Amino acid sequence: MKRAETWWAGLAMAILSPALWGQEPPVKICLGEGNEWAPFTYWERKDGVPDTRRLTGSATTQVLEALKKLGLPYKIRYLPWARVQQELAEFASNNRCELTWDASYKPERAAYAHYSVPLYQTHLGLFYSARRFNQPPSTPAALPAKRLCGVIGYNYAPYGVVQEPQRFPGIQQVLDMLERQRCEFFPSEIEPLTSGIALGIYQGHAELRSLRLDIRKNFYLLVSKGSPRGEQLVNQLNQIFIASQE
Repeated sequence: MKRAETWWAGLAMAILSPALWGQEPPVKICLGEGNEWAPFTYWERKDGVPDTRRLTGSATTQVLEALKKLGLPYKIRYLPWARVQQELAEFASNNRCELTWDASYKPERAAYAHYSVPLYQTHLGLFYSARRFNQPPSTPAALPAKRLCGVIGYNYAPYGVVQEPQRFPGIQQVLDMLERQRCEFFPSEIEPLTSGIALGIYQGHAELRSLRLDIRKNFYLLVSKGSPRGEQLVNQLNQIFIASQE
């Protein structure tokens, strides 16, 4: 994704909202650039070409509709995912990133952000090249103690992987390393990666395979604890999320 502030995304709603007229400032949303997260957060496409004016996906719709119900305008900006977390932690001093989503649970994040109820779950898997393995190990404990690859800022604790993966800036770089057999396994959520390949967000290869693990992972919305309205905002959003999920 391009790094940019997206004013138009919430403009129509903001104009109609009484929050614009001094009642509430816009919610400052920050999302990770460079890694769309289909089918949860990604750009709409026309003839395969992403329209970076139109953000969509199940999680995006859920969050933006909830903000609309609360009468809150919003602004969206795109930053590297690790930077999003840093800005959430520093919101009280810099006032840049108040809210994000598509985040898994990490204790260090809970220190600076309020967690919502789960927005959705993914199935975890291990992606590998069939040229390298005919019969991959069936559990994370059986993984070799080398050549795991992952993405900078991502949380791999739920996979049960003891060793720290070699980190790369984005998913496509890891897929390329698998194809070149420079990595043996890529722990990743199955739905975002397979959906991303189907949409053309990522380029897979013919030998790419996945081993589905018997593990699921919850993803949440985060609101900075540095926001004066943070606890109230996440509680209001939770009420809407729970009602919609029921």
